[in-house]
Amino acid sequence: MLRALVLLFLMLNAALYYWLQSDPQALQSDREPQRLNRQVSPDAVQVLPDLPASAARGAASAASAASPTASGADLAAATAIAASTPVATASAATLAHKTTDTDVDCSETPPLDDAQFKSLKAALAKAGVPSDAIAERRQPTGGTWIVYLGRFADSQTWQQKADELKKLDVKFDRVNTPTTLAPGLSLGQFASPADAGRKLDELTKQGVHGARVVVLTAPVIQRHLQVRATDPAWRHATGAQRFNTCPLDAPSST
Repeated sequence: MLRALVLLFLMLNAALYYWLQSDPQALQSDREPQRLNRQVSPDAVQVLPDLPASAARGAASAASAASPTASGADLAAATAIAASTPVATASAATLAHKTTDTDVDCSETPPLDDAQFKSLKAALAKAGVPSDAIAERRQPTGGTWIVYLGRFADSQTWQQKADELKKLDVKFDRVNTPTTLAPGLSLGQFASPADAGRKLDELTKQGVHGARVVVLTAPVIQRHLQVRATDPAWRHATGAQRFNTCPLDAPSST
């Protein structure tokens, strides 16, 4: 039995020796530089960045179509070059962007008196400018508003109210003009009704009752003519009339 085992061991060793002699690469080390030398064209290998599968397939197809006989290394290099080239992308919304609104220029005159406004509007209509392209903007300027108490029947009533205001530590002035407001009390004078309204709210919280906002001096209404049109040819009908750009927040009426 022992003799049979020794004979089997010798036969296995002989077979192993024969196999190693027939494949020289099996004897080589798997460490550097032997492993690197066994690589096929190692300089042609490139690390590719992350690329969508569709783009990678497209790059490979383009490289293969350009050179049907190209080697695997050449195809890898071509794919790497294609991957490193930025791809210009545009959303469908950007490419198909359309607008139905036509940009309309809005031009506005400085303040005009009634005669100037009427004459210019007639000239524009005669030149063929549509009526809906012509508008008017009214701008109030000047004017004075007061927070007012009164009108009192007599000086005695006026004095009683004045004494009440002193107790509340509220400043006031006597109103003698216009006669429709005399005798009265002004609790503040302002350049806009909004400012006067805010003061009225403050005074109400202080205990002042019966006051209201009234116009002391009426504002002057300035008229501006506006033209909204895409074709600037209308300017020929306006002569030397100067135009400015319409204010963005200014309302207008046709």
